[in-house]
Order: sequence, then structure tokens, then C-alpha cells
Amino acid sequence: MMDVPKAAALAALLVAAPPLARACDTEAMNAELTAVCRAAFTPAAAWAGAVRAQASAAEAAALDRALALANEACATGDPAVGAREATRIARLAGRIEARSGSAEPIWPDRLAAN
Repeated sequence: MMDVPKAAALAALLVAAPPLARACDTEAMNAELTAVCRAAFTPAAAWAGAVRAQASAAEAAALDRALALANEACATGDPAVGAREATRIARLAGRIEARSGSAEPIWPDRLAAN
């Protein structure tokens, strides 16, 4: 059993310490999460735009839906959804580009680094 002075000291420390949530600036955290989401979305949107002319009607519709969803997710502060959709957009753009057999990749700087 814990003695009373030790328990009182522990209780005082718990009450005096602010919760971790108060130590965080939620506005700054939301701004950073939005920046992360935009960093994933922006290149994927550019890649989708580069291959849109070679896309089938179904692929173009899928790109449009995914672009709208990712853009909305980044704007409303849901970076997980935005980043997931950005990944899907990039994968679809890569498949369209590979099928087209174009000589130049849509992101040559990344291929040169490998």
C-alpha cells in the first residue's frame, strides 16, 4: 500500500502537469499535415495531367474521381486519404504511361537518380 504523502505528491504532479494536447498547436499541426498531403498530391496530379490524353474513358473518369477526392481530402485536413489517393493516381498514371510506350518518361529526373 502506498503511503499518503507519496500518493498526495503524485496526485499533485498529475494535476499540475498540463495534458499533452495543450502543449500542441493544433493550427500548426493541421497546416503541416495539409502541406504533407499537398506534397503527395501535387506531383501525382501533374503526372495524371501528362498522361490524360492517352487514358481510356474509364481511366480518365477514375483519374477525375481520384483527383477530386484527393484534393478535397487535402483541403479538409485528412492527409491519410489524400496521400492514399495520390498514390493511386500515380500508379494509374504509371500504368497508362507504360501502356502508351512513350519514349520519354513523365518524371525523368526520378529515373536518372536510380
